[in-house]
Amino acid sequence: MRCGTSTWGWKHIKARHGWNSTMDRKISAAIDTGSPNGRGGYSTYLNQCPRVEKFRTILGTPAGRGDLLTAYNVDRPAAAGAARC
Repeated sequence: MRCGTSTWGWKHIKARHGWNSTMDRKISAAIDTGSPNGRGGYSTYLNQCPRVEKFRTILGTPAGRGDLLTAYNVDRPAAAGAARC
């Protein structure tokens, strides 16, 4: 991860979303074992049906395609038209 600016990278995540060891673990888990989220990154989901996204990363910065742009908890409920199980 690059240091970045107020709009991307570590500086952005620290200022906007908070940075601590928990955030570091969530980022690693999303990138290592999460699912592609269609936004150029990876997400983790609650183990329920329908699937509910709980944490999102987005990759791709002005400095590099594989760099972490941002990462944050997803606190919005699933879309109204979510698929039923």
